Amino acid sequence: MAIWADLVAEDVEDTPCVETIYQAVYTGVLGIKASECLRTRRRRRRPRQQRHVNRRPALPNIASRPEEVNDRTEPGHWEADQIIGKANRSSMMWLTERVSRFLIPVTMPAGYDAEAVVAGLCEGLDRIPTRLRRSVTFDQGSEWAGWETIADTFGIDTWFCDPHSPWQRGQIENQNRQIRCWYPRGIDLSLITPDHADNVASILNGQRRRSLGYQSPAAIYHALTVQ
Repeated sequence: MAIWADLVAEDVEDTPCVETIYQAVYTGVLGIKASECLRTRRRRRRPRQQRHVNRRPALPNIASRPEEVNDRTEPGHWEADQIIGKANRSSMMWLTERVSRFLIPVTMPAGYDAEAVVAGLCEGLDRIPTRLRRSVTFDQGSEWAGWETIADTFGIDTWFCDPHSPWQRGQIENQNRQIRCWYPRGIDLSLITPDHADNVASILNGQRRRSLGYQSPAAIYHALTVQ
């Protein structure tokens, strides 16, 4: 960190952006290892893949998602993703509401094929008040093949990222990093009980965030449910 202090001292008027700091860590300029100072503990940086042209017109594309969803002016729009357990045999689904960043977990000990995912989504969506169930955004993983069943059952809109572009629903991708602190890669997720998952979600939802004006996701979500 002494090197970092020297760099700042050279020009105190310039504040390095986040990308500059990441590059300095991964290139070794700061003299510290990424695995020692970054939350992900990732030794090497993964290059972001280029955006691919959508060749699956049957899927509702994220480009058609209304502006009120993109700019977070309307509550009730969710993003969904899964973390995969040991040997790809178990999984856990997480839903996050875009306005409040509120998280809802669904344990899936039997895996994540399309049928299991539909059942998991139904379980998660049933925990959400009807007026806060407006849409869900997915990546293009094959596990979401039953999306039409979800759309018809709950009467909600569904949106899909472009192929190979899960970062387009970046909120859940970022929150996955926090979730992985509790459930690291290689863990057998079939051993995680719903109560444990709910307790972890409660901790994450109770954390105050600068992006929310230092309110917690739980407080904002509760306010949305009683409006």
